[in-house]
Order: sequence, then structure tokens, then C-alpha cells
Amino acid sequence: MTKRTRRNHSPVYKAQVALAAVKGEKTLAELAQHFDVHPNQITSWRSQLLEGAAGVFGYEGRAEPAGAVIDVKTLHALPVTRQARELGISRGSVYYLPRPVPATDLTIMRRQGELHMNYPFAGSRILRARTSLARYLTPLPESYTTIRDTTRP
Repeated sequence: MTKRTRRNHSPVYKAQVALAAVKGEKTLAELAQHFDVHPNQITSWRSQLLEGAAGVFGYEGRAEPAGAVIDVKTLHALPVTRQARELGISRGSVYYLPRPVPATDLTIMRRQGELHMNYPFAGSRILRARTSLARYLTPLPESYTTIRDTTRP
């Protein structure tokens, strides 16, 4: 089977296909067979047409230029969802409060970094055999206090 060469469709052709999809008179499979285009491509062109259609009639919801000044007082009067959209940020990031990394995690990360610098050729099994990260995190039991532990830092 020979490989089909890449086809470049004109914007007029894409608009015809997208309009036929918007009309809904035929199914995607029928349109794909009629226009000899994959159904996913028809869906993509249809969504692009619907997104850009508002611009034809002077859609006012488009993003402001990068240098535009945002009025903070009117922005605070809006709901959080609208504020996030106006600022161009994700709504989920508005509610996110960063938490500090626990000291135990920092100790583990620092030790892992040391091991990778000292043994760059070592994989996870060799590194695990070289050291146990648990000894840096938990204190020794009472029974070990009488014996001097030379392996602890």
C-alpha cells in the first residue's frame, strides 16, 4: 500500500466542509466520505469555524492587548471565574496556596542529590544498596544508644 501524500486544503474548501458539518444534514462519516477528509479533521474545522464566527460580528470578548491597563476596583467586583478569565490565568490557580516542603522531604532530596553526584553511573538499585534514607529521618531506638553507631552522620 502506498503512502498518501500530505494534502494542503484551501481556506475556502475548509469553510465549505465546516459549514456542511454545522448544518448537520449528513453524519460525520457521510461528510468524510463525500469530501474525502478524515472525520477528526472535519470536527476540528467545525470547531474552528464556530470559535471564529463571533469575530465576524465584532465579538467584544476577545483578549485585550498585552499593554492594556486593568482596573483593579472593577475587577474585584467580578466573580472569581470572570476575574481569572480577564487576567488570562487558570481559575484553579486562584485557589491554590503553596505549602512549604517538609524538612524530611528536603533531607531526602538533598541526600539523593549527593548520591547522584557521587555515583552518576549508579541506578536505583545500587543507590538503594549504598544507603538507607530511613536512617536520616528516624532516631535510633533506646537499645542502640549504648553501642556507638559509626555509620550515622
